[in-house]
Amino acid sequence: MTLRLLTGDAVLAHIATPRFVTAWRALHAICPWASACQHADFVLPWYGLYAGLFVPVVVVQEADDGALVGLLPLALDEKGQRVTGAGERHAEYQGWLQPPDADASFITGALRAIREHLPRADLVLRYLPAGTPLSWLNAWRAETRGTRRWVTLRTVRRPLMQIDTVAMTRQRNKKNHRQNVNRLGRLGAVRFEQVTEHEHFLRVVDAICDQYDFRQAALYRDRPFALDAAKKRFYIALHRQGLLHVTVLTVGGEVAASHIGLLSAGRAVHLGINTYHPATSAHSPGNLLLAMLGVHLATQQMPLLDLTPGGDGYKEHFATAHDQVSVLTIHRDLRSLLLTAARQCLAQAARALAVWAGWRRHDVLAIVHGIRPQRWASAAAGWSLRRARPEAISRILRPGPSREIAGALLPSRDSLPDVLQFDADGAAWGYCAFLNTAMKRMERSEHFYSLVQDNRLALLCWVSGGTAGVAMVLSGLYVHRQCTQSDLVEAFIAGVVQDVRRRDPHSAIYYQGSVSAELDENLARCGFSPANLQQEQSACMQAH
Repeated sequence: MTLRLLTGDAVLAHIATPRFVTAWRALHAICPWASACQHADFVLPWYGLYAGLFVPVVVVQEADDGALVGLLPLALDEKGQRVTGAGERHAEYQGWLQPPDADASFITGALRAIREHLPRADLVLRYLPAGTPLSWLNAWRAETRGTRRWVTLRTVRRPLMQIDTVAMTRQRNKKNHRQNVNRLGRLGAVRFEQVTEHEHFLRVVDAICDQYDFRQAALYRDRPFALDAAKKRFYIALHRQGLLHVTVLTVGGEVAASHIGLLSAGRAVHLGINTYHPATSAHSPGNLLLAMLGVHLATQQMPLLDLTPGGDGYKEHFATAHDQVSVLTIHRDLRSLLLTAARQCLAQAARALAVWAGWRRHDVLAIVHGIRPQRWASAAAGWSLRRARPEAISRILRPGPSREIAGALLPSRDSLPDVLQFDADGAAWGYCAFLNTAMKRMERSEHFYSLVQDNRLALLCWVSGGTAGVAMVLSGLYVHRQCTQSDLVEAFIAGVVQDVRRRDPHSAIYYQGSVSAELDENLARCGFSPANLQQEQSACMQAH
């Protein structure tokens, strides 16, 4: 037996050869605890795309006849202080591969090699796949007396959805799911489908990335795809290799919800990226998609939907069982061990406090970063920031055919790519605060119209109402500080009015908010006249 630790360019030179990849796939197929994260088609693309941030590290054991009998794919961060499983945050499970009847000689030898070659780096495998043998750990600790206190093994509860046809169908047919399908059906044809063709995935991946980034920015001040140029290319590579299980719920042909999960063939689909469009959130499209996914997996005879560790409430809602996975950490020294333990204690205390106070993670972040949704709702918007002493007014456009205005623009409606191009420089609110408020308004069934120019959000206006006896109300007009063309603003308002009137020709349309004299003239040329919104709404309600 030959055990070697390789780093840097030597890694790909050895493991990317066709002969080695064939042996790798064969070993993966017989390893009882292997997941998609240890597959050659996962590790090799990740090594290539993230070569600038991580140094490839692998421990390989080969028999005298050249047969591959052990493999541990790893990555060293650019600071040289942390070794993780290959894939780092993209790999939900990290560990080694070996035949089912092999002893612990490979992993113990691999750990010794890592300590010898990378003594200044912590090794963190998070999470070890369920079923990974760990009976050797205590004996190995006893052998390495000088470092035994620096090895920690932490177990984490993992929620699972066991796929049973009867149970999945019962879940799918719950009254609330049926109601949500019917409500979504009023917006357009509802369709659930698995995205198997790669060209189909390329058509929907941008919408999925935008939905994910929008929610992550609004709640957690993060934009995973926008800030990581390699992330989308990595997912495209995984889908091309058949390692992704992708499903979408479309309404009227547009993606309302989606799920991208790693596929451990014949074993499990792992919960990964799940998204939904906030304009449809009143009908719970994300939960509806997961319920439909359970039924779909039953038809594919997939035994398990791995909901993955994390403690999210919606995961527990769908969980039918639980097991445990582990985090194995080998610290470089005692100081590292103590710092890690202190951080974990603080994190646990913070989580306990948040649970006691009834806060969720994004509530805490909103407080820490000062997100104030009402700030945007009550602000005079971008136009008023450039005009002195705006006046709060109401203007009305009576029911009837809309006035055709030459040059009226056709703005986008509920376009997440548009709001993701909001320019916070010089604005009254921060980027994430803007998206947080936009998300909350959409969740209240408000809609927005927008226009992008020069790769930035130039104009935006909100619309609400339109139910029986309730007029349509335009509000929250945002005009970018460099958008100084009055005729452009007027054409935008005209386009908004024409689309709103097309959707609901029988309701009056109001504009309510703070405006300058110039904007008031724009509204007048679009057909608006002075009005008292409360009196008009009251009279309208009485008439109905």
